[in-house]
Amino acid sequence: MEAAPDALRADLQRFYGLDMDEIGHTVRVRRAADLAANLPDDAITWGRIDERATWGTAKHLLATIADNTGFIAWTKTKAAKQGQWHGAIERPGFPATANVQKLHPDDMLRILRMPRT
Repeated sequence: MEAAPDALRADLQRFYGLDMDEIGHTVRVRRAADLAANLPDDAITWGRIDERATWGTAKHLLATIADNTGFIAWTKTKAAKQGQWHGAIERPGFPATANVQKLHPDDMLRILRMPRT
């Protein structure tokens, strides 16, 4: 694999105990390809292909729980009246939400009252 040969070598060793130097000798190429294509979600190889995959499902779920807990706590503060919560944990591969527009509640109600076509 051209994108991350070192990561693939490490993953095959870590998950399957397979030495990549044995491919073509004691391990058939097709078997090694099948194993590589079905590496677990937390394999280093996937993170090298797509940055979003550097975090596994568990890390994403924990970050979501932390964000939701932080947001609920933030809603009880005076800062919540300005509507600018900046407590979300950044995820790999997702751009930071620095360019977010603010909408005043009165403007939102005005927009919602507009006739729909």
